[in-house]
Amino acid sequence: MNELKLNAQLRDVKGSGASRQLRRENIVPAQLYQRDKENVNLQVVAKELDKIIAEAGTSTIISLVIDGEDHKVLIRDYQRHPYKNQYLHVDFLGVNLDEKLRVSVPVVLLNRDEIYVQPSVLMQHLEEIEIEALPMDIPSQVELDVQTMEYDDTFYVKDLEVVNDDKVEVLTDLEEAVVTLSEPVEENLDEEVEDVDAADVEVIGESDEEESEDEE
Repeated sequence: MNELKLNAQLRDVKGSGASRQLRRENIVPAQLYQRDKENVNLQVVAKELDKIIAEAGTSTIISLVIDGEDHKVLIRDYQRHPYKNQYLHVDFLGVNLDEKLRVSVPVVLLNRDEIYVQPSVLMQHLEEIEIEALPMDIPSQVELDVQTMEYDDTFYVKDLEVVNDDKVEVLTDLEEAVVTLSEPVEENLDEEVEDVDAADVEVIGESDEEESEDEE
């Protein structure tokens, strides 16, 4: 995979008003966090950030280029507007390539639409796992092929290939279920109707009328 790069500029102006103005210009306010260093206020182009997030997510090292200087970072967090197609803010975390990190990596199910046994119900119980590794050894995602699953099969964390990677320590419980496959349950919507003789059906109001006639 080619190295992912994102250009950033130093941001001199602060405050909510200045941030709103940047967003109107399709610029996203940002901040870089680094151990034993002061935080750095930045700004990035929204379109470029969107492309990087789509490719890198929050578990892939990228090169953040600030005034021509490369910084190896992870996208620590980002916020989006609740209904507008707009980024509100993004945080970057500077990393030391010689220091292990704990991160959450997404679990991606392969061939979920090509499962041999059909019809079937695929249930993913775990969307991500926590691992610890050197920054350059962190996988962007963990893949699991579910095409050959049978009814009542369950794949656990211990079944993921990343568990056998000597450069990665899986911190999530190995016995935790990742995905299960089951046979769909058919619901019988037809209610059973008993045969009832018409003479046995009570007519509402008939008894009351008969009692009234007897009393008269």
